[in-house]
Amino acid sequence: MNAKREDVPLVELLDHDTRLGMEELCRACELSREELLTWVAEGVAEPRDAGAGEWHFSLRQFRRLRTARRLRRDLDVVPSDLPLVLDLIEELEQLRRRVRSLERLLDAS
Repeated sequence: MNAKREDVPLVELLDHDTRLGMEELCRACELSREELLTWVAEGVAEPRDAGAGEWHFSLRQFRRLRTARRLRRDLDVVPSDLPLVLDLIEELEQLRRRVRSLERLLDAS
């Protein structure tokens, strides 16, 4: 049975080339426009095409904002601390990927 598009989480419908506009991103991340503007000013997310008058956000930025929203909601992380926390989470995920890759290499030998 095929799932309807509405039943599939948004992140699964996106690919690395996807660009979301400000309004789409606010809806997808359940953020107000003001909150998004504050978080961009704090360095939580970096829009593309900022100089062109129309902001677009990549899949990576979408994921950062969703994680930031959860950190803010669940752990009450202040907006000025979010960029550091997000960078540390991303670094941890990168290190985990490297460890898994090294483990696969060791298992193959």
